[in-house]
Amino acid sequence: MLLRSSEKNLDSNKPFEIEFTDECIEEMLDIYEYISNHLKENNIAKRLMTEVIDKILDLANAPEIYVKIGKVDKLKREYHRMVFKKYVILYTIDFEKRKVYISRMVYGRRNYLNN
Repeated sequence: MLLRSSEKNLDSNKPFEIEFTDECIEEMLDIYEYISNHLKENNIAKRLMTEVIDKILDLANAPEIYVKIGKVDKLKREYHRMVFKKYVILYTIDFEKRKVYISRMVYGRRNYLNN
């Protein structure tokens, strides 16, 4: 899934595009379904996903705001970690393509670094 923030004229000022990996989309759906169906909190699940996506979209203008975690992807891009409520969102930045790749969204107590 690809999300774009508003367009600007200058490339250096142009917001980064946000792209979610299939794995991240699946994890987000699992979290939503768990909260909605297992915990019977549909409104909380909807609100959480809305807030998470809003927070992720903020990366379009400031992708380096969150800390690097010392781990790289297959293309040698460093992972950054965003903590939001009880969840950890991992992402990488491609500066040449001006894209932020949202790789994972996991419950914060899981060992996400070894997966």
